[in-house]
Amino acid sequence: MIMSRATSAGVIALGAAAGLIISLIAYTTRSSGINGTGGALLVIASSTAILLAALALVIWTSMRGWLPGTLIFLLILGILGTAFAAYLLDSAWLLVAMAVCLVGWFLTVGARRAPVVRSVRSVKGKASS
Repeated sequence: MIMSRATSAGVIALGAAAGLIISLIAYTTRSSGINGTGGALLVIASSTAILLAALALVIWTSMRGWLPGTLIFLLILGILGTAFAAYLLDSAWLLVAMAVCLVGWFLTVGARRAPVVRSVRSVKGKASS
């Protein structure tokens, strides 16, 4: 099953939105152990950046040239960096959210490399596309 780039980038956006909510809760809740820390604030910013980049891929599906490739490359850097920060902050749920983003990233890369399939209709023995 091949997903479109917009659908697979939506998986990244979903994981990033969950990561943003989790990190906001951790930043504001006293019992989290990381409330008010710079690391939690950094994770809020990185989750927001991942969410915006994924939404750009979802919204502008006809994007061509260097921009989609750059966004996809920056997304993997953001996902891996945020996952590492989640590990250091001992936030298991944020790590799960970044794992969802990573799955979406792999799906996006696979959708990007999928060949375009065109339907071929036969009209009186002649093939046309």
